[in-house]
Amino acid sequence: MLDVLAKIYDEGGAFLGAGYTLFDGDQGFITAVELRFEKLCAVFRAEPDYDTLAVTIDRLKPGADETLIDASNSEPWATCVGFGIRWAWQLTNQQGYSDGVRLEFSKPGESSRAVVELIVAASAIEIFRVRR
Repeated sequence: MLDVLAKIYDEGGAFLGAGYTLFDGDQGFITAVELRFEKLCAVFRAEPDYDTLAVTIDRLKPGADETLIDASNSEPWATCVGFGIRWAWQLTNQQGYSDGVRLEFSKPGESSRAVVELIVAASAIEIFRVRR
């Protein structure tokens, strides 16, 4: 995962928008998150067998039981549009599973404008906006 987070940081450019896949159309059950940047797209997908988070450089392709929606104008993503990744962390739980990421968005040389965490719990991705 760290190599993909580094690629997003190094090559992504400004954040343009986000999309989700929902299991059976359930707004509370996000199975994958696509983050669209100027130069690439990253897909964060819940791995249900181990409740871990996988990330790839790709476009989001919904499965047969998933509904694709645009989330660009919703929080926390609307706050992040136009900013690049300043910091990216892989999160590991107490059992040693990589089950989340923390992303800080800002313009180059500025302090972070938005901090977002994606955490897998019960095979779904939960999205948190971190505030001081």
